[in-house]
Amino acid sequence: MDWKSSFKKTIVIVFLFSLAVHVLLLIAFGGVTLFQGRIPSPQFTAQSTVNEAAATPIAPPEEEMVQEDRTADRNQMDEATAAEKLAPPLEMLTVPGGASWAPAIPKDIKTSLTGSVGGTGTGTGTGTGTGTGKGTGRAVVKLFGITVEAKKLGVLVDISGSMQKYIPRVMEEIFKNFPDADVVFMNGCGVEDWDEALKNWTATNDLKQKTAKENKTKFIGPKSMPKPQVVRFNSAEASDCPPIRGTQSMGGFRKDYPELYDRLARRSNTWMVTSYEDAHAGGLAFEQFARRKVQAIYWFADFANPVVGKAADDAAKIILDNHMEVLIHSTKGVEKVGDWLVKVKGQVVQTKL
Repeated sequence: MDWKSSFKKTIVIVFLFSLAVHVLLLIAFGGVTLFQGRIPSPQFTAQSTVNEAAATPIAPPEEEMVQEDRTADRNQMDEATAAEKLAPPLEMLTVPGGASWAPAIPKDIKTSLTGSVGGTGTGTGTGTGTGTGKGTGRAVVKLFGITVEAKKLGVLVDISGSMQKYIPRVMEEIFKNFPDADVVFMNGCGVEDWDEALKNWTATNDLKQKTAKENKTKFIGPKSMPKPQVVRFNSAEASDCPPIRGTQSMGGFRKDYPELYDRLARRSNTWMVTSYEDAHAGGLAFEQFARRKVQAIYWFADFANPVVGKAADDAAKIILDNHMEVLIHSTKGVEKVGDWLVKVKGQVVQTKL
């Protein structure tokens, strides 16, 4: 019995020891297998985190670029009138009942107020505002029967004595359609280099003085012509200009049209080109329009003065470089301004006053 009891105990001990060894091995191999299975997961997670971190900084530059574009648009709006945006070139204007552009007019043919003058090329542009003014930064407005696509209009008016009777009607149309238009008045409508204009005026004036002396009569008139400049319409310099204050042979605009004069004088964007009609200083008006960033120019005059020389070329360059549209409204025709008008692809207003 002792022998059998000892044998049983030995068998039990061996079994228990074997069982313990197998359990330990199972735990050991099972743990290794579990840990090996999880090793790729942290690596993948880390790699994903790195990729996300690397991709995240890309978004801010895109947002900044968009913000810069919007800011640039606001700056351009500030430079122009309220709510004005930078716009593409004006599309060609159309004359009711006729083609958009008429053939160039020969020099030896006088042009009446019917029809337009300009090239035959087709204009190009971008945006979706044709017909509605949306998307182009330009409003579609009728001015003396012609469609004008512009929010900012520049107006150049000959205020010499013979033209003053037309000005109330002209300004009524302007104020109705473009109440914020930039208006520049000048004595006459010529565009010529100052040195050339001064030389011609001096020669003519000297001849008048010589003739008066030979005839033993008193010479009445200035002995020098002041250099022209652009001043406020309500300034002392403008008030002293002959067409404003009047002359011995003709009344002044301030006296003959007091209500209109006061209205113009109260505006902050009305100017006057000083000096005499023979100064032919219209080029200063176009420089003013370029500074004010107008989109179209309406020019009213009889066009009896020359538009020639470097000053005329400079004015045309300003118009073409700034994509301005030009509307000429004449009381006598456009013979003297015809070549220049073709160069700037301008139009002639048909309405008679």
